[in-house]
Amino acid sequence: KDGVWQADHVADIGNPADIPLPVDISIQSDDAMLWVNTFMDGKTRGFDITDPHNPKQVYEKQIGSQVNMVSSSWDGKRLYYTTSLLGNWDKKGEDDEQFIKLYHWDGKEMTEQFSLDFYELKLGRAHIMRFGAYSLYGKQARVEEVSNTDVVMQ
Repeated sequence: KDGVWQADHVADIGNPADIPLPVDISIQSDDAMLWVNTFMDGKTRGFDITDPHNPKQVYEKQIGSQVNMVSSSWDGKRLYYTTSLLGNWDKKGEDDEQFIKLYHWDGKEMTEQFSLDFYELKLGRAHIMRFGAYSLYGKQARVEEVSNTDVVMQ
């Protein structure tokens, strides 16, 4: 308003008494849905934001014991999730999951398409995803041929 940035409270994310700790958001490219991940309870929540001043939570799903990053595909049909917040903050013991998961979103329900366990594959902690980031910044990925069947992108 009048050239001054403002923020208004429009919705709660989960039960504040449970300290869900929102850690990442992703807005679908059509500006219809906002996905919010909460680390402490491992959930993702979908909000209909077609009226941004009156968002409505329309979906909630448990992704794992902890969840961090979410990335919505440009067509809004796929959602990618990773788990690591920061090594020292990640949950411990059995609750310390490290994965990337892909879900298909049909507008009403999410269906898991694949999951890669980073610990099982000895890949460490799963954190940020940069799908298509090179094209956003006018750069090209450097492709290195490792063998006849493996290609590594850096």
